[in-house]
Amino acid sequence: MLYISTRGAADGKTFADIAFEGFARDGGLYVPENYPKFSSEDLALLRGRDFPSVALEVLRRFWTQIPVPDLWGLCRDAWQPSNFGNGRDPFKAHDVAPIKWLHDGVGLYELSNGPTLTFDDFSLQFLKRLHAKHLGTEPENITLLGATTGDMGASAEYAFGDRKDTRVVMLSPKDRMSKFQSAQLYSNKDENVLNLEVEGTFDDCQELVYKLLEDEEFRKANKLGAVNSYLWARIAVQVACYFYAYIQATGAQNEQVVFCVPGGNFGNAFAGYVARAMGLPILRILVATNENDAMDRFLRTGVYSPRPASETIATSSPSMDISRAANFERFLFEVLGRNGVRVKELMKDLEEKGSFELTQQEFSKVRRSGLAAGTSNHANRLEIIESLNIEYATTIDPHTADCLYTGVYLHPVGVKTICFETVQAVKFPKMTMQATGKTVPLPDAFADIFEREQRKTTVAVDESRIREAVAAFASKSWA
Repeated sequence: MLYISTRGAADGKTFADIAFEGFARDGGLYVPENYPKFSSEDLALLRGRDFPSVALEVLRRFWTQIPVPDLWGLCRDAWQPSNFGNGRDPFKAHDVAPIKWLHDGVGLYELSNGPTLTFDDFSLQFLKRLHAKHLGTEPENITLLGATTGDMGASAEYAFGDRKDTRVVMLSPKDRMSKFQSAQLYSNKDENVLNLEVEGTFDDCQELVYKLLEDEEFRKANKLGAVNSYLWARIAVQVACYFYAYIQATGAQNEQVVFCVPGGNFGNAFAGYVARAMGLPILRILVATNENDAMDRFLRTGVYSPRPASETIATSSPSMDISRAANFERFLFEVLGRNGVRVKELMKDLEEKGSFELTQQEFSKVRRSGLAAGTSNHANRLEIIESLNIEYATTIDPHTADCLYTGVYLHPVGVKTICFETVQAVKFPKMTMQATGKTVPLPDAFADIFEREQRKTTVAVDESRIREAVAAFASKSWA
């Protein structure tokens, strides 16, 4: 399997080649040259398997150049139950991603049981092992550059911290994370980690990362790599998550299901689109948005008009406070018939005008894509969190509340709906206190989270200043 760009370039690169490459040479994102198909018989063979073995069957179709035994070693090590031991149900400790069934066929897909309490652990634990074992005889030195609203950054720093061959530089928006998220991110003590607190929004952070990674000369000089969800390796792992959920939720290969995922950077939504294209019987993928509802408006109208970064609303589901979703370009590429020229035109309009509008014919393809969306607000989140706490003695985070609100609101009768839980509620004590009158007890590993010393460098939204900081840290050496 080789990979092509959403804007037309075909560089002949493999899965391993693009493992940490955020962008193709023409500025697009990588996608496989085709999508491998799973037949009903293939799906039947997945039943009864654990997550690592299901992931193996998905990933080996995307990474055909690696011997299957080697890939199995990566999968087994990345997703061992002991590495995902933060689940609520001790009777499911062997399962890294169980489904908790609620009512009327609505299930809560627990993807946040990893070491940093976020679904990002699934892909970053895999990438950690990929880099260590399969990028040359000796792992090459690399500086991983990312933008985060807290969770992904903490997950990346945990995965790659304290490594001599890797540096991590993470940009995060000042005062736009929960107290737990900030403490978790900034309390990392590893010498190879640099946290830049940017006086702006997540969109500002992401745009700064884009500019540095798209500068080929700067990227090569500083050996920069990407770590955000627009990495294809991360998308591929998320596809595996869909397959594992499906075999848990169904008893027959032709049974259709609905998934509801947080909007965010659109990685989970696009992974669902890919899983559907590969043959997984997904009736619909519901994209939950908060007050930053550009994706909801697009899926309803065909007009993509994200808010400027300065106008991105600070909400009570902060990890979704993203106006311009990075993986959206991949979705456009697919629904528009893999027309890289047209995608490039639309991206140019977005850059120059701040928006674009599809033709009626193009929008009809979006309407047939299987994706729909819904929007919730603070009051909706409080209602969902409170009701689940009362009915099921389960406390969820505000992003999962967004998913459940959208999923229940748009839930087709007689079809199972699986809502992604991508982060644990303990990270949002203020929200859970407001909704339920109590907070979630801190896990033992995080009992002192609010007392830990924090290290960060506060910077303005200034590209030149960020460049200087990244270049200085990338060239730093230590024993």
